[in-house]
Amino acid sequence: MRKPSFVGRISFALAARLRLRSLPARSGRGVLSVTFDDIPRSAWTSGGRILAQHDARATYYLSGDLCGRVLEGREHYRREDVKAMVAEGHEIGSHLFHHLSTLSLSAARIRREIVQNDQFLQEVTGLALGPQSFAYPYGEISIAAKWLCNHRFKSSRSVMAGLNSAGTDSDQLRILPIDNAFADPAGFVSILQTAAQNSAWVIALAHGVDDTGHPYSCPPRAAGDPAIPGKGSRSGHPNRERSDERALGPAPVRGWSLMG
Repeated sequence: MRKPSFVGRISFALAARLRLRSLPARSGRGVLSVTFDDIPRSAWTSGGRILAQHDARATYYLSGDLCGRVLEGREHYRREDVKAMVAEGHEIGSHLFHHLSTLSLSAARIRREIVQNDQFLQEVTGLALGPQSFAYPYGEISIAAKWLCNHRFKSSRSVMAGLNSAGTDSDQLRILPIDNAFADPAGFVSILQTAAQNSAWVIALAHGVDDTGHPYSCPPRAAGDPAIPGKGSRSGHPNRERSDERALGPAPVRGWSLMG
């Protein structure tokens, strides 16, 4: 189990209280985004297939150093997978080039990690525009990381559970965990109904998508239908039509808005 240093814990506590910008108020239906961190290959080969069946898109947070590697017995994404994600309209977010806690890095090193990841993605995809959203590795946030990400990305996502609504910290967006280690399937419907009634934004987070029972995977059923209470008008996607959520962070799932 990871245990940050005392200085790291202080930095995390202060960063959590540092508010540089907030989500604006929005009206209408709640919004659901699906996100994957690290991209074990099953997040694409299985998760991508399930999303395609729903005509939905996700945000994949990528660390370039994980490309083609096998960690804990799990193969991670390949270069051709990233090209396919982009071709099918998914958003690619940044997760630093090396999957390292920002609590252990200097501001200069964090900046280099962001730039190196941008360069990796440009090399793989051929796209000049770098990622527009960021997820902190391990969910650990330093003051330097929050400041730098505030200036580089349109939003940054944490691993703190909760809904996102007017006033939520745009550099510390909250999640609905659906990995086996943290998910509460019995509470999904209640959470999404609350989001629908309050025009809130739900960001579902998983890593792999498989039936192995791995703590950092979700079963395919959860990735395909995390108890969505209803379907509404298309919400748009950052790489496609403009929407209210476009400038805020992870791609809203096309075709899935939460109805109150």
